[in-house]
Amino acid sequence: LDEHPHAGLRGHATGLAGSANGMGGGSAGLEYGAGNYLLWAMGGSQRTGDYNTPVGKIENSGTKLTQTAAGIARYGERGFWGASYQLQDGKYGIPGHLVHDHEEEEEDQDHAEEEVKIDWRRHNVRLHGGFRELAEAIEGVRTTLNWSDWKHSELEGAEIGTRFHNQQWTFNTVAQQRKAGVLSGSFGAWGMWRDFTATGAEALTPPVDQNALAVFSVQELGFERFRLQFGGRVEHNGYSPDGARARSFNGFSGAAGIHVPLPGSSAVVVNYTSSYRAPALEELYNNGPHFGNLAYEIGNDNLSRERGDGVEISFRQSGNRSRFELTVYRNAMRDFVYLAPTGEVREGLVEAEYDQADARFLGAEGRVDLALRTGLWLNLGFDAVDAQLTAMRTPLPRIPPVRGKIGLDWNRAGLTLRPELILANKQWQVFPNETATAGYATVNLMASYSIATQHVAHLFGVNFFNAGDRLYRNHLSFIKSVAPEIGRGVRISYTVNWF
Repeated sequence: LDEHPHAGLRGHATGLAGSANGMGGGSAGLEYGAGNYLLWAMGGSQRTGDYNTPVGKIENSGTKLTQTAAGIARYGERGFWGASYQLQDGKYGIPGHLVHDHEEEEEDQDHAEEEVKIDWRRHNVRLHGGFRELAEAIEGVRTTLNWSDWKHSELEGAEIGTRFHNQQWTFNTVAQQRKAGVLSGSFGAWGMWRDFTATGAEALTPPVDQNALAVFSVQELGFERFRLQFGGRVEHNGYSPDGARARSFNGFSGAAGIHVPLPGSSAVVVNYTSSYRAPALEELYNNGPHFGNLAYEIGNDNLSRERGDGVEISFRQSGNRSRFELTVYRNAMRDFVYLAPTGEVREGLVEAEYDQADARFLGAEGRVDLALRTGLWLNLGFDAVDAQLTAMRTPLPRIPPVRGKIGLDWNRAGLTLRPELILANKQWQVFPNETATAGYATVNLMASYSIATQHVAHLFGVNFFNAGDRLYRNHLSFIKSVAPEIGRGVRISYTVNWF
């Protein structure tokens, strides 16, 4: 997502509430190796109509996507290089209608409802190369260069409202150290140059140039009874917008951890992280309608960097008939950046402002896999997080509810069956002006059958999702109020691999 015009939201959902679950389409690929050379090519296309839910069809939720890619690489005894090109072209609708009201609701007059669609295209070129089996202290070096060009237009009916263009160059170089006694590790540098522009009557941000550079290192001390790992990263980010305040950020992130093996194929892992993050371009300079989120976003060019201190403790066990993992964590964030709804409606969209304050995250996630008999496993899992603004003890917006999973995994002679029950609690801890989300339970069934010969493998798959046709909404979705998750559906697939 680095090159996407609306990146920087740290994984927040961008809409399209679950329509991907019902996607249909196809792809094909070809790979050929001769000597030390490798040639490959692939392509695919998929198209979906508006998806159905228990309360009816979600208008303007259809999607289409085509993609092609090809590459060449050479791998020698001590050196290697490769190059690839990818083209993606797509279009998707934003469920819900954009309502323009320029005169403050006068008896529902002068309203015009328009469907909003996103028409986008992405070009990507990637070059990589390096050396291995080097002499002296450096065992190998690898460098990757990446160029991407992303364009998309927000279509309001037949008219183009806003055009976005995001061009980005990145490089990443990593040197692998030769092991010296108990010490091993790597170090390197990363850099990015980004040119972002938005044009149109409702342009979300001014044109912005972003430059970033970082140096980093990860090291490990491997002792007989435990391993110590530690690393650090120094990073610079600079923003140069047209007609707005330029900003520059410098910071350091570091981490240290210990891995202690225990009897019975188990281990305890403890990690401490001191993190730094510069505000994203969108958080600083957005000021306008963002139809992909059905929000009118207001950035804040006074935002400072985020700082965090976190501790994570994990216990892991793996055996022939059982697997277990439990992780608990606590993160204290200073000047945490979040997108807060104000409760106002602006140009038919929910108004939301980027703000920051100290925050605290407490969470846990776990997984248990038990062998009931040969080829049959019981899979259990859960995750929970509590996130609050510490000064006011106010829940942060769009935090997922407590979730759990109960499933079976049965394998026999190429046939696999995976029924599962997904459970989610009601999310009642909400930010002011944010709506609660009801809990739900959904049933999914996945089945596959594989046939393998000496040079060909066939895989037949069926995915029967939301079998009970349950009405539910994703609390992380910006558009949950107008687009519940997809209803009952089935996806059938066939894959063939030559080798």
